[in-house]
Amino acid sequence: MSELLIRVLGPVEVQAPGRAAVSPAPSVRALLARLAGSPGRVMSADALTDALWGEELPADAANALQIRVSKLRRVLASAGLDAAVLTTRAPGYQLTLPPEAVDAHRFDTAVARARTAADQEAALAAYDEALGLWRGPALADVGETDWVRAERLRLEELRLAALEDRLELLVDTGRHAAVVAELESMVAEHPLRERLHRLLMLALYRAGRQADALAVEQRLRHRLAEELGIDPSPDLRALTEAILRQQIPSAAPAAPAKPATSARPAASVAVPARLSSFLGRDADLRTTLRELRAARLVTLTGPGGVGKTTLSLETARLVEPAIADTVHIIRLAALAPDADVAGAFAAQLGVQTPGPGAPAAEAVAEHLRQRRALLVVDNCEHVVDATATVVEHLLQATTGVRVLATSREALAVAGETQVAVGPLAVPDETAAPDEIAASPAVRLFLDRARSVRPGLELDAGAARAVAAICRRLDGMPLAIELAAARAKALPPAEIADRLRDRFALLTAGPRSSEARHRTLRATIDWSHDLLPEGERRLLRRLAVFRGGWTLDAAEQVCGFGGSAPADVADLLFRLVDQSLVTADPDTGRFRLLVTIREYAWMKLREAGEEDDCRRRHLAHYIAMAEEHGPLVRYTGPAWDLLVEDQDNLRAAIEFCVERVAEPPEPGLRLAAALVPFWNYGPRYEGVRAITALLERGGSDAARARALQGLALLYVYYPTPESRAAARESLALFTALGLDHEAAVSRIVVAFEGQYGGDPEEHRALIRRSREDLGEQDGGWWHAMTYYVEALINLRCSEFEDSVRDWRRSLDLLGAADDRMMSSAARAHLGVALRQTGRLDEALTQLRSAADECRALGSLHGLAFALVHLAHTRLDLGETERVPAELAEADEIARRVRNPRNPAWAAWGRARLALTRGDATAAADDLRRALELLEDREFPWARDQLRAAYAEATAADLPVTGH
Repeated sequence: MSELLIRVLGPVEVQAPGRAAVSPAPSVRALLARLAGSPGRVMSADALTDALWGEELPADAANALQIRVSKLRRVLASAGLDAAVLTTRAPGYQLTLPPEAVDAHRFDTAVARARTAADQEAALAAYDEALGLWRGPALADVGETDWVRAERLRLEELRLAALEDRLELLVDTGRHAAVVAELESMVAEHPLRERLHRLLMLALYRAGRQADALAVEQRLRHRLAEELGIDPSPDLRALTEAILRQQIPSAAPAAPAKPATSARPAASVAVPARLSSFLGRDADLRTTLRELRAARLVTLTGPGGVGKTTLSLETARLVEPAIADTVHIIRLAALAPDADVAGAFAAQLGVQTPGPGAPAAEAVAEHLRQRRALLVVDNCEHVVDATATVVEHLLQATTGVRVLATSREALAVAGETQVAVGPLAVPDETAAPDEIAASPAVRLFLDRARSVRPGLELDAGAARAVAAICRRLDGMPLAIELAAARAKALPPAEIADRLRDRFALLTAGPRSSEARHRTLRATIDWSHDLLPEGERRLLRRLAVFRGGWTLDAAEQVCGFGGSAPADVADLLFRLVDQSLVTADPDTGRFRLLVTIREYAWMKLREAGEEDDCRRRHLAHYIAMAEEHGPLVRYTGPAWDLLVEDQDNLRAAIEFCVERVAEPPEPGLRLAAALVPFWNYGPRYEGVRAITALLERGGSDAARARALQGLALLYVYYPTPESRAAARESLALFTALGLDHEAAVSRIVVAFEGQYGGDPEEHRALIRRSREDLGEQDGGWWHAMTYYVEALINLRCSEFEDSVRDWRRSLDLLGAADDRMMSSAARAHLGVALRQTGRLDEALTQLRSAADECRALGSLHGLAFALVHLAHTRLDLGETERVPAELAEADEIARRVRNPRNPAWAAWGRARLALTRGDATAAADDLRRALELLEDREFPWARDQLRAAYAEATAADLPVTGH
C-alpha cells in the first residue's frame, strides 16, 4: 500500500512520504478535496467549478479554475510531490494517484474488510483502523458550497454507520458494559437515530438495567411524536416487547479467531429488518413461496433494479417452518468474478474449511447435512458458473437444504425453477387519480417520495405526472425509487420532463446501498460489464429498433462487423437469459426496456456504429414495406405485420427525413410503399413524411409514386395541393410509360368527382383505368373503380346507379378480403338506399356498417355510419336511439377532426327538435350544420339542408343545383 498523501477526514492536508504534512491555502482546498474524491479519474471542468462555487460562479469561471489549478500544483510541489500528478485531460483535470493515497478511500477499504472478516476480532481491528483515520469532521476547513455540504454529510453518514457496526459487534459478543457510556453519548448527539437507541437498549438490558432500557425507548417515542409525528419502527417496538417479556437472548461469547479469508462477504444467519415498506409484489411473493414448497432450488431472474433482492428477503421473512427452520443470507455481490465462491459460502455460514474450492463446498455440505435450512443466495450473475457448481453440490449432498437465488440469468442446475421478476404494473396517464394512486408503481413512488417530502399530495396534475414517470421508467423499482428521491427538490411534473436525460437525473440512491444501485447508470453498467464482447456488440446494435423486433430483423440489421447474421440468434438468446432483452414467445418478438434501450443507444454512439445500424435498419424496413405494403388489408396478415413494426417504420422514416443532405430516394421508396398502410391508419403521418421528402427532389419515378401517395391520403377531403399532386403523378407516370401506375393515378384524380367537376370526364378516367387494371392486385383496384363511380353517381343524385355500383364494389372488396373498405362501401350503400326510399334496407346496411366499423376500430367510418343511421331512424319515426347515436357520432368526429359528420349530427338534432315543436332550437342547429358543411358534401345534401333551414326559419334561401 502506498504512503498516505491526501487527507480529507478532518482538515484537508497533503503529505508526501518522509515529509511533514502541508495544509493548502483556503482557495485550493475544495479543488483538492473534489479531485481526491475521484483519484485517477478525469473530473470535468463543470463538475469542478460547481464544487468550488456552486451557483455563485465568478465572471470567468474557466479562467478562475485554471488559476486555482496552477496554485494547487504549486502546493503539491511544495509538499514534495511531482506537480505532474495533477494533469490536464479533456474535459477537465485528473489527479493521477492511486485510490489508496486518499484517507477516505482507505476508510472505505478498512470498513469493507471489517464487514467481510471471518472472525470478530479481525473485524474489530479493521473498524478501529478505519475510524482511526478520522481527525475531526470531514472537510473541516473547505467551505460551504453545495457539493462540500453533501460530501461532508455522506462521509459522516459512513462514519456513523461504521461506528454503529463496531458497537453492535461489541454488544453482540458480550462486551455491552464497555460500550454503554459511548452509546449514551452518541444517542444524546443523534437523538433520532433508531439504531443507536436499539443498541443502547440491548446493552442496558444485558447489563441488568431493564428499566433504563425501556426508558430509552420511551424517550425516543416522545421525541419522534413531538418532532416528526411518527412512531418508532416495528423492529424497535418488537425489541421493547421482548425486553418487557425478558425474551432477549444472551450475548454470544467472543468467538476464537479463525483463519481470515480475504474478500468474502460477512457471516449472516438472520434476515435483516426491512428499512422501508414492501409494495406491489404480493403476487410475486405468493408465487415464490409456492415454488419454494415444491422445488429445492428457486431462482428469481430479472434485469438489474427490478427488485429481486427485496423479493428474496421478504420471502425469507415469511418462509414457513415446513420449508426451513433456519435462514442464511449469502451475499455474493462483493466477490470478484474469479473469487472462491465456495469459500464465500463457508465464510458467511461460519464454517472453517480445509481449503478453497471443492473442500470448502464439502465443508459447507457437511455443516448443513442434518439441517432444514433455506439459503438465500443473492447476486449470482457475475459468478454464475461457480455458484451453480456449489449449489448443485449442496443440493446433491443434503436433503433438507433449499436455495432461493437471485440472478440476472438462471443457474441452469437440474431441478431449478425460475420465477421471472418483472417490472411493477404502471397506470395509464389518462386514468382517474384514484386509479393511478392504487397502481403498484405509483404506490412505490409515493412511499419513497414522501420519505423525503412528507407533504407531497397527489392531485390530478401530480397523478398524471407520477403515472408518466412510472411508465417512462418501465415500472422498474430501482429507477422509480431514484426518481422519487428527486421529489425533495422537484415537483413530479419536472421530474417527468427531466427524464429525457434519465441517467443524469437518477443518481440519488441511498449511501448505504451498494455502489451499483446508487445510480441508474451504475446498475446497468454492472450488467453490461459482465457481458462478453459479442453480446455487448449486439446489445448496443439492438438499440436501433423501436418497439420490438423479430429474430429475422435482428439478423439482417445487426449481423455485420464482427457478428455474422448466423451468430445473432445465439447472442440474442443469451441476452434474453441475462434479462437484458425481453422475449415474447407467443409472438416471436423481442424488445428492450426503455431505460436499457437508452443506455444501449449511448453505447452505440460511443462505438461509432449509429449510422451503419440506422442504414441497415432502413434497408430492412424498406424491403418489408415494399413486400407487404401493397397487400395491406385492414386486419389482414400484411396489416398486422406493419402494425407490429409501426414504431420501426416511423424510425426509418425519421432517419430519411433527418438526412437532408442526402438523396431522398430511399425515403420516397419507403413512404410510397407505406401509403396503403397510412390510408387505413395515421394518414397525417404519411402526409407529413411525404411532404418533407418531396421538398428535397428525387427521381421522376420516385417523385411520381410519392405524389400519387400524397393524393391518395387526401381522396376524401381533397385540397388544391392534393389535386395538383394527383395530376402531376399521372403526367409523370404517363411520360415514364408506367401504365399500371398511371391507371391508379387516374382513379385518384377521378375521386375528385364526388364533390364537383365534369362527371363524364371523371367516368371516362374510371373506365380507362378499369380496362388497364383488369384483375391485377387481386381485383382491389378493380373494386375501387366501382367505388369511385358509385361516389360520382351519388353526387349526381343518380341513386339507383349508385346502389348498383356500391353492390358491385362490395362483392369485389369481399373477394379481396378488405373489411375496412367493405364497411365504407356498405355505409355509402345505406345512404344511396335511403335516397331511393328503401328505408328498411338502408337501416340494415347502415347498422351492419356501424357494427363492422366498431369492431375494426374505424372511427371515421363509425361516425359516418352512425349519423346516417340516426337520420334513417328519423325517417322511419324511430327516435329512441337517435340522441345517443348522434352524440356518439359527434364526439368521434370531434376526436378525429372529421369535418362532415358534425354537420350531419347538428342536422339530426334539428330534426329531433322539430319533432318536439322547438323551431328555434332546430333553426340554431340547422344554421350550425350549414356553416360546418360548406362545400364538403354532395350537392343534394346541401340542397336538402338549405330547404330544411328555410322551412324552419321561413327564410327564402336559394337552392343550388347539382
